[in-house]
Amino acid sequence: MGIKGKQLRTVRGSFDLSRTVIVGSPTNPNIVYGYRFPSHPRRIKIGYSSRGLSRVAEQATAFPEKPIIEFVIHDRRARTIEGAFHRALRGRQADTIGTEWFDASWGDVLAVSPVLRKASVAYNIVLGGKIIGAALLGLAGLMLYPLLLAMIAALLRGAAMVPLWDFGRDYLQGVIARPPSDSLAMARYLLRQAAIRDVPGLVHLVALVPVPLLAWLPFARVRPQAF
Repeated sequence: MGIKGKQLRTVRGSFDLSRTVIVGSPTNPNIVYGYRFPSHPRRIKIGYSSRGLSRVAEQATAFPEKPIIEFVIHDRRARTIEGAFHRALRGRQADTIGTEWFDASWGDVLAVSPVLRKASVAYNIVLGGKIIGAALLGLAGLMLYPLLLAMIAALLRGAAMVPLWDFGRDYLQGVIARPPSDSLAMARYLLRQAAIRDVPGLVHLVALVPVPLLAWLPFARVRPQAF
């Protein structure tokens, strides 16, 4: 299956795998990889390694920029798979020293690899789900904002917290059940409670912290990558 990793530690620095299509188990160090350099976005190197991405790290030290790793396939037949890629793309072999560079787009690579096509579709589905989840969680953070702002303002001014908390709990519990206009009216009431206590701008920023934090949660999982 294709999923995305996050960051891979190297001797110095890290690879960004956030947009890498990864197939197979990362415990298998036999891989076929494909990477490009930002200065040559149309040229891809497709190679084999029996030591995970340590091979890419060694190669990348000869260049003044980090490679963009497009895919990693973990498979015991990695050497054979690499050969299949090279044969399928032989008409696009780049005019460079060596035989592993090709003038091929991501679409060209997908066209010759059913495994990567399937993994890429799965990756996009997962990514789309995470984007939707991030949007919904960010919206939940926005709904928390009026209550948090009102409670922080009350705390700073030494006002009674219990009545405000009871109102806020009713507001949160009814967000889905009641009409949106009612929830909006309750949110406005909470914002007015903060406004009459003249809270500083920094408090508004603190109350908004849950918005990016919640939106980030779907992307927080890190997939370990063999190195």
